[in-house]
Amino acid sequence: MNRRQFTKRGLLTLTAAGLTGSAFKCSVSKEKAVQVAGFVIDVTREAPPLLDLLGAHDLAETVSTKAIPALEKLRAALANADIPTAGSLLSNARSVLGSIGNALLNLPESPRRSTIIGILASVNVLLLTVEAFVESEVPVKPGVISASAIRSETGDKVLKVFEATRQ
Repeated sequence: MNRRQFTKRGLLTLTAAGLTGSAFKCSVSKEKAVQVAGFVIDVTREAPPLLDLLGAHDLAETVSTKAIPALEKLRAALANADIPTAGSLLSNARSVLGSIGNALLNLPESPRRSTIIGILASVNVLLLTVEAFVESEVPVKPGVISASAIRSETGDKVLKVFEATRQ
């Protein structure tokens, strides 16, 4: 199996795992959310070397200095069952990853760029599992917009990123 086939199969597996986890909100436990957050960190750590090969050293630096630390703080908050902090850290991590994804789309098209976009798409899908846990632990207050309402808006962005990886 060559690198391209490995990457494609790995991304499909990650996407399926993320969709399975987010489909069953009630079954997401704290341990599962912490485990998924750790897996997201491991997957995100694969992006900086590829970004360096792509010549996007500033994006590699952003992933290393902003995205990964935000995800590590998220995992720690989940492990400590600090749900309000986890919710804000989740929003922060998704914001950083979204800005990285937007910057990637401005780079010239290449197989490396598509691989990195695929990694980010997988990370976003897996973060939906973490979001499902956070939402299930926070009581919904009247008049407050839920994360699922925001997710429907950002779902279109994830779909665009996913479509970009299919090329």
